[in-house]
Amino acid sequence: MARLGIIFGLLLIGISMAAMLQTPQKAPSQFYSMMFGIPTFFCGIVALNPHRRRNAMLIAGLIAAVGCTAGAAWIFLNLSKSQLTKTANLDPSLLPIIGMTVVCGLFLCCCGFALKRLKERTQSRRPSPNSP
Repeated sequence: MARLGIIFGLLLIGISMAAMLQTPQKAPSQFYSMMFGIPTFFCGIVALNPHRRRNAMLIAGLIAAVGCTAGAAWIFLNLSKSQLTKTANLDPSLLPIIGMTVVCGLFLCCCGFALKRLKERTQSRRPSPNSP
């Protein structure tokens, strides 16, 4: 799970770097994915320690949830503006936000499955209260 945090953090940073290389004009939306990628990457590194793994991945999942929610809200607001003006062109500054939302959503799903599996493993190790 720690490796997934590192990989997804690097993916988010890579999205931001690709957006910066795409155009010479700098927009704040190019840096949003990096603002979520750096803490996710850091939580992945902290999660390499087995004693801190669960807490670090919960924090990384929270960061991904905020990133996915913020990205979806940003996309919804900007797409509704373009629909009101009847333009069919997609704003290029919206592409890094779409990528960030997809990556954060995938990471959130991976975190959910991994934490569910961890919970099932820890419950199967505990003796049942009805056993002698």
